[in-house]
Amino acid sequence: MCTEICPARVPNEYNFGLDQRRAAYIEYPQAVPKKAVIDEPNCLYFKSIKKTGKPACEICKKGIPPKGIQGCPADAIKFDDKDEYMNIRVGAVIIATGFKPMPKHYFKEYSPHSPDVITSMEFERILSATGPTGGELKRPSDGTKPKTIAMISCVGSRDERYHPYCSKVCCMYMLKHARILKEKYPDIKLYLFFIDVRTAGKDFEEFYVYTRELGAKIIRGGRVSSVDVKPNGKLRVRGFDVDLCSPVELEADLVVLATAIEPPDGVEELGSMFTATCGREGFLREVHTKLYPVETQARGVFIAGCVQGPKDIPESIAQARAAASATAALVIPGKIKFEAIISEVDRDKCSSCGVCVPLCPYTAIRIVEYKGKEKAYIEPALCAGCGVCASACPSRAITFHGFTTDQIMAQIEALTEA
Repeated sequence: MCTEICPARVPNEYNFGLDQRRAAYIEYPQAVPKKAVIDEPNCLYFKSIKKTGKPACEICKKGIPPKGIQGCPADAIKFDDKDEYMNIRVGAVIIATGFKPMPKHYFKEYSPHSPDVITSMEFERILSATGPTGGELKRPSDGTKPKTIAMISCVGSRDERYHPYCSKVCCMYMLKHARILKEKYPDIKLYLFFIDVRTAGKDFEEFYVYTRELGAKIIRGGRVSSVDVKPNGKLRVRGFDVDLCSPVELEADLVVLATAIEPPDGVEELGSMFTATCGREGFLREVHTKLYPVETQARGVFIAGCVQGPKDIPESIAQARAAASATAALVIPGKIKFEAIISEVDRDKCSSCGVCVPLCPYTAIRIVEYKGKEKAYIEPALCAGCGVCASACPSRAITFHGFTTDQIMAQIEALTEA
């Protein structure tokens, strides 16, 4: 009820600013839990409290009885509620941050200032029944139905200027959008510009063939060179058709850019908190692509979904189930098995210099109190036995079990005697 009577309106982030939401709102239709929250910076109550010290609006809580507007019937609105940080001890962590679509403003050659040049994520929301237009196809500039639409793939992907990697899902979701459009609006002229079409997956090639049969025009070639705004408001798209070996120029009412999948903001800092490293593309790196696809180099820290790299929904679900299974296998037994080949600190020899602490790639070393002094301690469950700390310790206080000097010398003597 509060989401319907709140007088404050702000751009809707979930619909990429294509419409507005209230300051009291439910983030998106499938939110779990499906609870309303108050956007404090935009709420009239909090704005007036900061300026005058008095509340100017409590409609969501009390309503306006003379006008027959009822407030919250559950008395669930608490203006004095505060955010709270909680410290929780856990046995494992799954990092699943999702991705960020690359914004269009980087691509000046595609006239990003035009409201009729939109990203595929914005187009997805326009086509959605819960989107800003209720599923009706409308141009953002004037609300009219476009007659000609051009879609451009690999915008920011497979491009040395931005991201050299393939975003993996762009070809298929462009074909999905094309199929939805041609089935619902068969009279629309639809042009899809690809560098090349990548449809690897079960039934994907059949999906591609069927979409072409519906009348979507597939143009394969190099990257589209430009999108210009004409004086009449139309968009001129210039590209190249490799099948015809000739330039292509067409006039469109709406241009949809399939922009690259990027790692979310702050993922590198988040990874460093858990000693999970990032690859050169900015996504978190797994231990081994084939053998350990959801494990990181930090024990007990797992990754799932697009935080590891671009992937589609089925692949994300499969990886999430794998991460959940790996987590359960680690946590449910209640005890951790670790290798005998680990490092150990002789704290009577430790000089408390702390050299070993930042060197450990697994954050297994910490400083603890021992006999009234601060000494290094190695957590056996986290130690991977790499030996970096033992080689760096200036006091020779760290023993690397299985590879001590006495053991190595004994092995050498046994070999020479033999």
